Amino acid sequence: MSNQSNEPQEDNKTSVAHSSLQASESESSQVTQATQATQAASESASKSTTADDNVNALTQWQSLSPWSMLSFIFGSAKAILSNGYAIIPVVYAGWQSGFDLQMGLLGFVAAILLLTIFSFIQWQTYRFKLSGQQLNIKRGLFFTRKDEIPLNKIQNIRYSQPFYFKPFKLGTLIVETAGSKDDEAHLSALDSTQASKLKQQLLQLAPEHQLATNDAIDEISTENTADSVNTPSNKTHKTIVVRNLKQLIQFGFYQNNLIWFAVIAGPIMGQIKWEQIVELPIIQQFWGAVVSYSGPSIALQAIAIMMTLLLVYCLFSIISIVAAVLKYHPYTLEKQQQTLQRSGGVISHQQDALAIRRVQLVHFSQPFLAKLLGLWTLYFKQVKGQEVEQKTTEHMLLPSVKTAEIAAILAQIPQLAGGTTNIPARYQAIALAWFLRRGFLMFIPAVMILIFAGLNPISEVALLIATAVMGLTFLRYKQWGYVIEDEVLWQHSGLFGHHWKRIPYEKIQHVSITQTKGQQRSGHAYIEIGLASGSLTLPYIAEKDALFIAEKAMQTIKQDYRNWI
Repeated sequence: MSNQSNEPQEDNKTSVAHSSLQASESESSQVTQATQATQAASESASKSTTADDNVNALTQWQSLSPWSMLSFIFGSAKAILSNGYAIIPVVYAGWQSGFDLQMGLLGFVAAILLLTIFSFIQWQTYRFKLSGQQLNIKRGLFFTRKDEIPLNKIQNIRYSQPFYFKPFKLGTLIVETAGSKDDEAHLSALDSTQASKLKQQLLQLAPEHQLATNDAIDEISTENTADSVNTPSNKTHKTIVVRNLKQLIQFGFYQNNLIWFAVIAGPIMGQIKWEQIVELPIIQQFWGAVVSYSGPSIALQAIAIMMTLLLVYCLFSIISIVAAVLKYHPYTLEKQQQTLQRSGGVISHQQDALAIRRVQLVHFSQPFLAKLLGLWTLYFKQVKGQEVEQKTTEHMLLPSVKTAEIAAILAQIPQLAGGTTNIPARYQAIALAWFLRRGFLMFIPAVMILIFAGLNPISEVALLIATAVMGLTFLRYKQWGYVIEDEVLWQHSGLFGHHWKRIPYEKIQHVSITQTKGQQRSGHAYIEIGLASGSLTLPYIAEKDALFIAEKAMQTIKQDYRNWI
């Protein structure tokens, strides 16, 4: 009996000892974690001291590396070639009249010498420093130019590594401000470490070592929380999306700008002697094969011509694909604190940083071929001026995005105004009156030609053109619409593809509503929505919807008067 009564007591002692051991291990683990956090903090403090020394060094006037002369030389040469269209006829005329090789070589050497002297002067006179909350830059020999760039107005920072800097592991830091048509500053021949520290200062970001320490402490505190499974990660630096080679090839294929190339190349194509090209043996053999297979059938010949045009498109797509891969591979989009950072590029590696607060709207673009592939291109449109994509109308882009990925990607950027991330399934179309007032305009001259000239080839062509224009106008009308949500307004447009624009109410600067007498009678109105990235128009929408959009935008701005720029 006594043995039976002692067994529970021994079990209780064992249980108490086990619990005590667990508590001791828990306390030991917490002490270890606290020690790790303390060590990380001390390391952070030491690194912070070094970073402060680097920042203090930037408060003095700094000169660029002598290697920056390479950047000045190539930049000046590019500017001359880009703006030298006027000298093309002179060069062509000189070539036709006879080219002197010796004089050509002398001219080339003289041009290189002048560019080198000019670049040397630029390097000698270029200075920069951080002064308080602004970046100061001065340059110029006879006429000194000084720029003072407030840090809170910096919109983009691009770190570009051209091919001539890659062997030296150097790059160029390009600073862009809101509303500027030109780059404000080019800091050439910086190494990646120096450029990263300067970029953090210009964008007013926390240092990388401090972010790593904060993330480590957050992870330790999250592990010690009972509901750590449901606690979201609070990291300030994370990868949003990566695009592989296949996805960039798809992007280059559906983003082919063959039509614009044809428009630009039109004057050049007109100078080509097509009669001689048609008489080439390979062209004659090709057309002979088409006629032999199609026979007298005009439909089959037309199909053969369409297939030929498709082949030409595919050939131009190769150029577009190569350009996309060289510019963006390997593509990575990251979020670091309050900025979006994109990196990529084969020949010229780029690292672009865009302050999220500068994003005015998100543009979802889906050209016709992208529609067949089920892909979108996302553009983060910012304050109008010099954009990330280097003197184009485009903005920081995210290529080859599937519809199912969009919500998950935007959910990782909660700082984007509006909150809504899903593309609407349908939209409210504009009034049919918009099409009725425009769709039949081209028939007026066609009918006039038909009345005065009768039915002839000219009037038939005029009627055909009028019909085609009416069809395109109808397609545009069918694609034009809008969706009103609680925090954002969606605009839909397009012709053969789809374009969605997500407009947060808090980014709207002004709203203008106009009505004709006919619109007043029918209850419709035009509404122009002004953003820092440009204006958008919704024509022939319901008057009550236009008034609601205007009232919603003004009410949102009234409640949140923070600087949306």
